[in-house]
This record gives sequence, structure tokens and C-alpha cells, in this order.
Amino acid sequence: MNPFKFGQVVGAKDFCPRPELMKILSECLMAGQNVLLQGERRMGKTSLIAEAVRKNRSLRLLHVDLMEVKSMEGLVQRFANSILNLEQSSGMLDKALSALAGLRPVLSTDSITGSMSISLDTSVSLKPSSMEGLLKVIEQMHRRRKLVVFIDEFQDILKLADHREVLAVLRSRIQFQGTIPYVYAGSVRNQMHGIFYNDNSPFYKAALPLDVGPLDDSLFSDFLSGKFSEGGRRILPETMVRIFELTGRVAGDVQAFCSALWDRSNSGDTLTEGMLPVALEHIFAQESKGYEMTMVQLTGSQIKCLSALARLGGATPYSADFMKTAGIGSASSVTRALNRMESLRIIYKGTGGFVFSNPFFRHWVVWKNL
Repeated sequence: MNPFKFGQVVGAKDFCPRPELMKILSECLMAGQNVLLQGERRMGKTSLIAEAVRKNRSLRLLHVDLMEVKSMEGLVQRFANSILNLEQSSGMLDKALSALAGLRPVLSTDSITGSMSISLDTSVSLKPSSMEGLLKVIEQMHRRRKLVVFIDEFQDILKLADHREVLAVLRSRIQFQGTIPYVYAGSVRNQMHGIFYNDNSPFYKAALPLDVGPLDDSLFSDFLSGKFSEGGRRILPETMVRIFELTGRVAGDVQAFCSALWDRSNSGDTLTEGMLPVALEHIFAQESKGYEMTMVQLTGSQIKCLSALARLGGATPYSADFMKTAGIGSASSVTRALNRMESLRIIYKGTGGFVFSNPFFRHWVVWKNL
């Protein structure tokens, strides 16, 4: 069985240790310290917080994912469903529903999975102040057993028309919940910085920042080599180094590449650099439909810009060399193309310029010679 896990929360033996970071995070959680987890996509932020809570049996994790939330109704429903799911697993469902009665929740059950979800009565007018009731429910839950509230993709709250008022309501209530640690994470660094580092923001300096960067190469190599050895495979050190380079050392992407390499090898094999193109083409075969659907959303000029980014990188997208390679004559056209691709989350602006959100998509663009 393929031992590599990616695209999901991992823990226990599938979690590569981060001893120093885990120690700091665990101490913050026990002290009720609010935390801002900073890091690029697929660095393992969610797995880190889940593993920290798993290791401390006195804590429970309330995980609220705000990805692509676009309305007050959506925001309230995300919180309500997270509360419902946690209380259902703890046997406190009736108490949760009673506490949420003011929202007139309608409970439904999936006929296949058996999972429950809440929809809200459309006649109830929801405002930013509606969040106060949900935060009170969280306080009540915390009194029964200590909670860690993890709000993922927190920057997407900025998509709400009245996001500033929502942030003000959240901050005003959360700051008095001193024993409940709130952990915020997001994958769009500049937007998260605007929320937590702009002195005009209600959340200015509202959490202790912790950076979740690439794993230590030596530690991660040993972890991955151990996984390969479970299936009788031996990976050469130089092969591992090349995998790190191809994936930008992003934990989730490294695991995805190792998974593909596992699938295209056999017990007893020694995994060399020469096997990497085969593994990469294996990923392309699995993901090509998604890549093609992404390309359909782009104009010809945007595809030219994308191709230049794939070949030259995104450090200097306004240089003469970049614009010549892209075949784009004006900086304004480059700006429009970059903005469009960023809005589609194809790329994001990192510390060294624009970066592909999915490194395999970048390699596919070059491979297809687009």
C-alpha cells in the first residue's frame, strides 16, 4: 500500500515531526494564546495544529474552514456546521442545537454518509452581530471541555461586503475569551498581513505569529526514506534533493511526488533521478483534466504570460526579457494577466515574486510547450 499521504490532514506516523515548532505551538495552546500560523499553501499548517491537539487529550479542535466564503449566511453556516460536527462526535448534539436555536437551524442528514449538516432559515436576517451568538456557544462548549478554535483560510472573510464590521465583532468578543486559543491560518500571505499587521485593522496584533516553513531537509529526507523502505525501495540522496527542488520544498507537493514515484516503481528498486520524469508524467496523467480546465479560463494573452512565468519564474515579470518571452508588449497587459491568474489562485505573490500555486502545473505548462 502506498504510504504517502497528501491533500488531507495527517497525524501520528504520517506526520513528519517539527519538534521546535510543535513545542512552541503546544505551549501557546495550553496558555490560551491566540496564534497566527503563517506559511505558503500545503506547508502542513492544518496537520500541524491537528497533531498538536491530538497529542494533548485535554483539548478538542473546532475547525472552521472559510475557503471561498462570500456572504454572512455562508460565514454563520460554516461556524454552525463546525460546532454541530464537533458536538455530534462528543454526544452533545442536543445542547448544540439548543444553543443555536436563535438561528432557526434546519438539520439534515446525508442519506449515503449519514453525516449531518445545518441549513439556516432564510427568513432570519443575518448581520455581523449574528456572530456574537455563535461565539457564546463556543464559550459554553469550552467550559465543558477545553477547545482550540482553528479558523482556516481566514483571509477569505475579506470577500464579505461588510467584512470590516465582521472582523470588529469577532475581535470584540474573542479578546474577552482569554482561555480559548484561536488559531488563524491563511494561504494568501499579503491579505493575512493586511488583517494582522495593518494598524487600521480590527485584528491588528491580535495573535502571536508563528512561521510554518519548509521542513528541515535532513529530517524530512529521513522520514520519506523510511516510508520508501517500508515497501522495499531505496531512494538515493541526490534523488531526494532533486524532488525537493522540483516541488519548492512544499511538504504536500513533496509527498505527492513521492507517491507518484512509489506508484511507478517496484519493491527492490533503487530510485534514481532518471525515474523522476516518469513519476512526473504519472502526475500529469492524473491531473491533466484539471489543468486543461484551468487553461480554458484564460485568454490568449494570459496563457502567454503563464507560459513565460513557467519558463522564467515570477521574480521579474516586467523585465524586457520576460515581456519578450511572453510576446506581450505592455506592462499593463502583464499586470492584467497576473491579476487574473492570481484571482483564480493559479499563482500567488510570494517573497521572491509570483509563484505557481501548483508546481506540477508549472512543469506541465513547460512539458506541453504552451
